[in-house]
Amino acid sequence: MTKASRPGILPILLLTIVLVVLGFNLLKSEPTSISSLESDFWLIYHNDADRQQRTKAVLRLLESDNDVWIGANLTGVTLSGLDLQSANLQDATLNESLLIGTILSGGSLNRTNLDAADLQNADFIGADLREISLLRSNLDRANFELTNLRKARLEQVTARKANFAGADLSESHCLMANFTDAILLDAEFDFANLEAVVFHRSDLTNVSFEGALLLDTDFQDSNWWRAVGINQVLLADFQERFAPSENATQAFRDDFDTWLQDK
Repeated sequence: MTKASRPGILPILLLTIVLVVLGFNLLKSEPTSISSLESDFWLIYHNDADRQQRTKAVLRLLESDNDVWIGANLTGVTLSGLDLQSANLQDATLNESLLIGTILSGGSLNRTNLDAADLQNADFIGADLREISLLRSNLDRANFELTNLRKARLEQVTARKANFAGADLSESHCLMANFTDAILLDAEFDFANLEAVVFHRSDLTNVSFEGALLLDTDFQDSNWWRAVGINQVLLADFQERFAPSENATQAFRDDFDTWLQDK
């Protein structure tokens, strides 16, 4: 073979180098992915990370289809508007976090700390919130329908226009909570601490207050007479102090008159 007809050595050498580099990158990609995942878990389970680092780590974990963060430290994270449906956050810490409009329906958040968090318009339908701590959190317009909130801490929460229909709040601690305009029909507050709680204009149809502490509780313009578990002494007192005013809905005022006639 003449020199002119032999294939060039340089192109063959370059092709070989390219193949070697591609093979090396393929071998390296999986360990790198695993290392990144481990790094993100480290960020949400240690106190050294700041809020921004934790938030970014959670977002990357979500992209990897990971939503099990039992016992994680997620203090101050911003997860507003995300779909965390059925996420497992039990025993986690999310104090001062932003979860505005976040979907957590069906999630596991028992014993989770969400103190001073912003949960406006969040969706917790059917979630497990047993022994959760929501101290001083903003729950305005959040949906807690059919949630399990047994032994939950809701001291000083703001829950205006929130929906707790059918929720179990038995043995919960709600000192100075604000449930103004909330939907509470069929909810259970059995043996709950409701001292100084505000129920202004709340729908209390079939709400159970069996054994609950109702000290200085404010039922102004709500339909308290349609609740159950309130003793006769308190009912007589409420009739004098909490008769519906002109600020109550017309439906509540009409129903109060019907109740008085049926007594």
